[in-house]
Amino acid sequence: MADVVLRELETLSKERREDVATIIANAVKIGIEKIRQETILERYLKKLITREAAIKLVGGEVVRRAERQREAVLEDVEWGLHG
Repeated sequence: MADVVLRELETLSKERREDVATIIANAVKIGIEKIRQETILERYLKKLITREAAIKLVGGEVVRRAERQREAVLEDVEWGLHG
C-alpha cells in the first residue's frame, strides 16, 4: 500500500512539477475541507442547523446536491420496501 501511495505521489509530483511535500500539503487541505463540508451537511440533514446556515457555510449547490442524494436514497428505500 505504501509503495502505491509513494508511486502516485511521485507521478503527481512529476506531472504537476511540484515537490511531494506540496502535493501532500494540498491533499491534507482538500481532505480537511471535504470533511468540514460533510460534517456541516450531516448536521443540516439531521436538522441540527438550518438550511440557510448550511448554505452560508458550504454553498447552495452543495446543499442542493445533498438534498437530491437524500431524496434518491429515500426513494430507493421506499421502492425496496414496497416495490
